[in-house]
Amino acid sequence: MKASSIIRRGGFTLLELIVVIAILGVLLGISAPVLFSYMNAGDIVKCRANIEQLAKLGIKYGQDLGHRNLLPTSGMDDDEDTPEFNESDGWWYMLAQELDSTVLPNKAKAPMKVASIFHCPGDRRAAVSDGVLMPADTKHVSYVSWSDGSEDEDNPNSQIRTVGKKHLDLLPWLSDGIPQKRKSVINYKTFREMVLPAVERHSSGILVAYASGVVQQFDIDAEDGVDGKKLFHKINPDKLIPTKEKKKQRD
Repeated sequence: MKASSIIRRGGFTLLELIVVIAILGVLLGISAPVLFSYMNAGDIVKCRANIEQLAKLGIKYGQDLGHRNLLPTSGMDDDEDTPEFNESDGWWYMLAQELDSTVLPNKAKAPMKVASIFHCPGDRRAAVSDGVLMPADTKHVSYVSWSDGSEDEDNPNSQIRTVGKKHLDLLPWLSDGIPQKRKSVINYKTFREMVLPAVERHSSGILVAYASGVVQQFDIDAEDGVDGKKLFHKINPDKLIPTKEKKKQRD
């Protein structure tokens, strides 16, 4: 027998390469969802920690106001002490003050900066590093305020008055979402505009902080439909009605 016949030639045949690639493809198909699920679970944990801390800051903010007990929203009036900076376009300005992490702009049109807890790691619209101050704009802030218009009958986006109210654990205040200046979630239309686009962050789920400080996760399923109407009513079973309409109903 010739030596060459018993010595395996180097390299792989085309068939062997195809088999190896196919095996790698199968392994990748099995491991990728697990890896993605693990990463997504980490985002949910971090996001929940963020929104729980924000909920505590909101309660502290209301307590610091004394008997008024208000939760800030995106419909608040601008801070009269700094008229040149439109910083209170967002509720985040008041909560950042409670956290003592606000950096005010030193010149007109410069960005205000706040702590990274205002950003959900599952929000891919902007890159944000933990522990680093970020611009306080609608691109970096990942949460939206809800409002029942209870502070100002002429402004459905006004702050939520919590004093004297029952069932605060049924009154949504902050949730995952995409903020819009001077706007809060006040009905299904604004929910669809500001909250529903954020469903993809947490495996089709939304984290919600209620006026009581309780944080819950709501998952959207096939029964909810693509319009999110059932999800809206899960989050807010006593659907938001502007104060003027409530008054008419009482009358």
